[in-house]
Amino acid sequence: MKPHISLITVLAASGAMSVSPLVRADDLLSLYREAVRADANYLAAQADTQARRELAPQALARLLPNLSLEGSNARNSLERKSDNQPDQDLDYRSSSLSLGVRQPLFRPAAYAAYRQAQAQVASAEATLQWAEQDVGTRIGVAYFDVLLAEAELEVTKEQRDAYLTQLDYAQKAFQSGAGTRTDIDEARSQLDLAAAQTLDLQYQLKYTQDALKSIIDRPITPLARLDPGRIQLIAPSPIQPDDWIQQAEEINPRLASLRAAVEAADKQINKALSGHLPTVDLLARRFRNKSDNVNNIDTKNDGNMVGLQFDMPIFAGGETSSAVRQARAELDKARQQLEVARREVGLEVRKEFDGVAQGVHWVAAYERAVKSAEQALLSTRKGFRAGTRTTLDILTAEQNLATARRDLDRGRYRYVLSHLKLLALVGRLGEEEIGRINGWLAERAP
Repeated sequence: MKPHISLITVLAASGAMSVSPLVRADDLLSLYREAVRADANYLAAQADTQARRELAPQALARLLPNLSLEGSNARNSLERKSDNQPDQDLDYRSSSLSLGVRQPLFRPAAYAAYRQAQAQVASAEATLQWAEQDVGTRIGVAYFDVLLAEAELEVTKEQRDAYLTQLDYAQKAFQSGAGTRTDIDEARSQLDLAAAQTLDLQYQLKYTQDALKSIIDRPITPLARLDPGRIQLIAPSPIQPDDWIQQAEEINPRLASLRAAVEAADKQINKALSGHLPTVDLLARRFRNKSDNVNNIDTKNDGNMVGLQFDMPIFAGGETSSAVRQARAELDKARQQLEVARREVGLEVRKEFDGVAQGVHWVAAYERAVKSAEQALLSTRKGFRAGTRTTLDILTAEQNLATARRDLDRGRYRYVLSHLKLLALVGRLGEEEIGRINGWLAERAP
């Protein structure tokens, strides 16, 4: 018996150490603000967007004037031999300076590339918006995973302590002749199971805490708990899931990014087709040179040149046609990826909509179940003292109460997470909405 009691004591002590009070508690809003500054996934999305924003000015540069300055200064040595003239050894300096301007007038490929770059930048901006929604979702899931793990651990510890009390009572009853050996064995069996579950839940709690820590990159303090009295259990508005799906198809940043990717793929076709078209540039050049060749030694030239340069591709070995076929295949791929995402988002919206809509009823039903289980346990204990109920009946009633409490906790957290995810799917999960959900938590510790 002593080793068994020792295990329970150790578990209780370890649990007390894991929830030692700190100065203050973190809440959802404060951790969300930290995540926006510290989450590596979000910071990577920011950097990627900043890099892809430069695609537009780079593409535009190919349509703007190009100014270049060229110059040279050289010392030349030449030995000239001729059958009709005497040999000559020439030693002279040559120099040249040229300032040129090239203005593209007709470059279909460059214009298509610029339009494509604009679409790529739009896709990147939408991806960044999706990353903002994602960091809110991940911090919310990680936060409430910790709270749920804490709640389940507390319920299991309470259940374990109740089994320990029941075991002690069964042992005393057996010693006095009022109980049976079966009562002791059943109480010990339930106690051992609760002890094992406590160990498992402590591991789960540690894992969820580490998952939250990995987002904000620092140890977490005790979290502000969900306050049942503050939760706004309201049905989603609008009340039809199809309306939410329509909003998601119009606003969802992931879909917006893929639509922009489709547009970019379409512009790639125009860019490839431009390989069959001519290009026209306006050229202007101002030049000055001295001794530009061996026949003009010590001769200086100054001049200007203005004209058009025309380039018409005739045959490129089939490369242009191949590029067009490739671009069309890439466009079809982008369209199919958009369609897959559209269906996935619609399915996710419907799932989270049901989680919110049904969650209102689930939580109310679980609350009634807890009250009923509490009353049943009270009646069973009275019956046990009156001799009409057994230890097994009490253990069953306690198990039913623990299960009801666990289901109630899960129902509340499932409702909150479905609410949070639904907002993210329609692109509305920002600091304002995070702050509103944060208002459902208990006040932070002083």
